[in-house]
Amino acid sequence: MTSRRRRATREAIMDSALLLFTVHGYDPVRVEDVAREAGVSRATFYNHFSEREEVVRALFQRLLAAEVPDHTRTNLPPLEQIEHVTIEAARGMLDQPQLARFLYSLPMRQEALLKPEDEATPAVFRTIHQLLETALDRGELRTDVPVDLMCVHVHNALEAAMRAWAGGLTDEPVERVRALVRLSLYGVVAGGAGP
Repeated sequence: MTSRRRRATREAIMDSALLLFTVHGYDPVRVEDVAREAGVSRATFYNHFSEREEVVRALFQRLLAAEVPDHTRTNLPPLEQIEHVTIEAARGMLDQPQLARFLYSLPMRQEALLKPEDEATPAVFRTIHQLLETALDRGELRTDVPVDLMCVHVHNALEAAMRAWAGGLTDEPVERVRALVRLSLYGVVAGGAGP
């Protein structure tokens, strides 16, 4: 099988899974259902994915596959750049509303995608990690909290905003992202300063 055909088959499986998950929900859909909808055998499904959860991870990577504009050349401080990067990520996800709504309605968390050294990690998370390291180097962040944990915190803010949108709790997901990311970066203390 050529690499182009293999990619097309993989994409067909992912598209079929998304359609079925959206119509029927995640739990009732079986591997057999996805394979049938994609027009492939179970064996072909398993040549591409080891389980349904792996399809969901691939769909999440698709959702966040957009490249992140390089903010490092701007004069904005790193924390402001993080705000812009997360807002752009949210807007990119909102351009794929069916996929975003499905993924953010699932009770699954995607923290496994937050490994900055892994090429499979979406660019938005690698960029946030890099910007947090820059802010730390510049003395703009606390030194008692690891950068990896800060990255998880910012990701959780983005995820919470998208989950609120997927659950119908907000019609303004970009503003929710902005508010939660600011809260994540600056806290709830007046002036954003800690003890």
